[in-house]
Amino acid sequence: MSTLKVYSTSVTGSREIKSQQSEVTRILDGKNIKYELVDISQDNALREEMRVKAGNPKAIPPQIVNGDHYCGDYELFVEAVEQNTLQEFLKLA
Repeated sequence: MSTLKVYSTSVTGSREIKSQQSEVTRILDGKNIKYELVDISQDNALREEMRVKAGNPKAIPPQIVNGDHYCGDYELFVEAVEQNTLQEFLKLA
């Protein structure tokens, strides 16, 4: 089974990014969905990896990936939660 990864950063001046990251992890925790938090602020290679997987050279956290499959960003995550399609969005279904 592939690992769900949430790319985030512990170093940001953006309240919006902090709030989005904590909402994603809060929802995943609340639904008992296991994931690995990948802190891109620790290593530029991780930031590059996140951007390559997202297919966007300017992608910012949070970005969600399941194995080799890019799931989406915060907006798509919230949309999936609202539409009750989170399992499909996370490629778990």
